[in-house]
Amino acid sequence: TVSTSWTSAGSMWGVQVVNNSIYACDRDNSIVWNNGTAVASNQWSNNAGFPLKLPQGFAVDTSIAVGTVYVTNSDRHTVVKWPAGAVSGTTVAGVDGNSGNTSTLLRFPSSLKLDNYTNMFVVDNNNHRIQLFCQYPSVNTTGRTIAGTGSMGQTNTTLTYPAGLALDASRNLYVADTSNHRVQKFRYLL
Repeated sequence: TVSTSWTSAGSMWGVQVVNNSIYACDRDNSIVWNNGTAVASNQWSNNAGFPLKLPQGFAVDTSIAVGTVYVTNSDRHTVVKWPAGAVSGTTVAGVDGNSGNTSTLLRFPSSLKLDNYTNMFVVDNNNHRIQLFCQYPSVNTTGRTIAGTGSMGQTNTTLTYPAGLALDASRNLYVADTSNHRVQKFRYLL
């Protein structure tokens, strides 16, 4: 056990270590913690209308804006960006409170990963797909489906309620295809 001092923390749904700081996503309290201090939350009064509700996954930028936290705001169908030291977040994917299956909407995003350019790979759980939202050279709120088809299935190209993902050094994508009880690999193609 590396930390038990986070007395107000609830159910932890992910952890990331960045520069000896431990970040963890607290689904019960809608908070992302950094060493026991809230760094993304719906608790602040100046939250610009983007409250966190049932966050399930997050990623911390380690390459460009180090310490910036991106949170899958699952019950609001968005991804929210919290710059280091900020008291409010900004929606960078999805439309707050609106679910759907278009290129600009998400339905219960559950986790995400960032590449070295902070492009976001988002698990769009209830749409059975992985969406890529490019952040470089500028922020693009229109996603592109890079895995899955948007319909559940058991083929090599379909997913059923994916939950997690990882990128390897060659930028291949690995997806936890939860309801199909498998891990799918999608090769990076130039």
